[in-house]
Amino acid sequence: MHARQRSTVPSVTPDQALESPARRSRLVTALTLCGAALALPACNGGEHASAEGIVSLSSPASNQDQPDDPAKVPRPDGPRIGAVQMTAIVYERPDRRAPKLGYLRAGGTTVRAEKPVALDDCQGGWYRVLPAGYMCAEGDASIDMKHPILRALTVRPALDKPMPYPYAFVRAIAPNYYRVPSKDEQLRYEMSLERHLRSYKKLKTKWDEFKVGANDVPIDELGQAIGEPPETPPDLSDSALFGGNGEDAIPWFFKGGRQIPNIASFKVPPYAVITNRIARKAGLALIGSFVGPNDRRFALTTDARLVPTSKLKPARGSVFHGVDMNKGWELPLAFVHKEGAHKYDLSKAALDKNGKLPWHTAVQLTGKSKFVGKTRLVEAKEGYWVRDADVAIAVKPSELPPHAKGNTRWIDISILNQVVILYEGPKPVYATAAATGRDGLADPKTTFSTVRGTFRIREKHVTTTMDSHESGNKFELRDVPWVQYFEAGYAIHASPWHDDYGRPRSHGCINLSPIDARRVFMWTDPPVPADWHGANSGPATGEGTIVHIHP
Repeated sequence: MHARQRSTVPSVTPDQALESPARRSRLVTALTLCGAALALPACNGGEHASAEGIVSLSSPASNQDQPDDPAKVPRPDGPRIGAVQMTAIVYERPDRRAPKLGYLRAGGTTVRAEKPVALDDCQGGWYRVLPAGYMCAEGDASIDMKHPILRALTVRPALDKPMPYPYAFVRAIAPNYYRVPSKDEQLRYEMSLERHLRSYKKLKTKWDEFKVGANDVPIDELGQAIGEPPETPPDLSDSALFGGNGEDAIPWFFKGGRQIPNIASFKVPPYAVITNRIARKAGLALIGSFVGPNDRRFALTTDARLVPTSKLKPARGSVFHGVDMNKGWELPLAFVHKEGAHKYDLSKAALDKNGKLPWHTAVQLTGKSKFVGKTRLVEAKEGYWVRDADVAIAVKPSELPPHAKGNTRWIDISILNQVVILYEGPKPVYATAAATGRDGLADPKTTFSTVRGTFRIREKHVTTTMDSHESGNKFELRDVPWVQYFEAGYAIHASPWHDDYGRPRSHGCINLSPIDARRVFMWTDPPVPADWHGANSGPATGEGTIVHIHP
């Protein structure tokens, strides 16, 4: 996947982190200083973005740099500072030249000290914030909790769910409205709108149909599935389906022709009705929904723009997930990655079908294999056989790498097998199927292959925006969940737009289902602190988790 990252930061409490007790302890330790990045290149490599776009993390300030005045030290129950632009930077020191530790997203807030520590280069004052760092209370941040951005954009990502927002894909080219458009304005800015609305009225049930999704699967505190998904999807109202809270009235910040101040990266004149248009297949995260003029429903996106929902298709993510190796599973095991897979009875030394294997089924293997003609099959512990071409197989490594010691956490990724295994020292703790670069073992510098080698997680983001070029058609994927970069533009992330795990298909990144991506994200280091949207690894936060990628 080609990725151009834009910073986005939720405001969450420690209770929302859904960490295990041991992980909470590591999180508290790591919160002495954490960081996050602002921009990244493509998944298939490339040069780093400009210094302005990349967060670097240097050594923390020494104790002598800490203010003596208690009012300049933030308390957990203290006042807050919030982001009034799409991103608001947290610096290591009260200096714009200092390393950038992270950022808040528009509407997000974090605890600050009562008094600023300095006014240098910041008329609003530099405030210490929790868990560490300093923010300038002017421009992209404000201590005025009545600021319209902080009042309007109050919805934060749901960190306890695989899909942190309601998502949708653009079904037809759609305008990004700057304010609620009148009926005449809709007709002016949307081509063939009357015909579109007639079709939507006739086909609404079909067009807005949705399936059981990732958030319908019950998960435990580690993010592991603990039950089967329901047979039917939940009964969601149109409001809830498109990010609303059940209130269909136009919200106060859009009433009377009001508009939310522009927080996009591009300039928009105040008289504008639309800011831009969104191409088909673009993915959007939604934080609100209401009914406007023409009895037409609109959805509010995370960048405070309006999109008519008649041009959106709900996206709820795959229900696929891996297995907890602490619950009776052993290596080798397999995941069925295609429709039409079968069990085989080889008692007659022939390919005799003996029942179907549903797509995504996890199969415990014995480790035995055999050929029948040119077809290789592997044996399931239950006694049947399965074609190895129908499954992604997670196996024990012939030799453990040097870092597989003690309780060291590391991620093992096999390109040929299309599997991801989480290890703690020599012990596998979780296994799942993935989708890596579609060009397999070719040169990552010139093809859409995944880079190979041993790396560490460099930075983590709850969500970020990526651009992709699939089959020559450019589309944008906003707020891709659970993104973890480990080398240049290569990342492990959720892919709500497909359900094809166990086969290569990406532009180089490691695609996981939303359930698996969140499970991995919550397990890796560095932990992401409360109120932040991401963290950088480094001297202050500790090293990132090892990522070991091999054929």
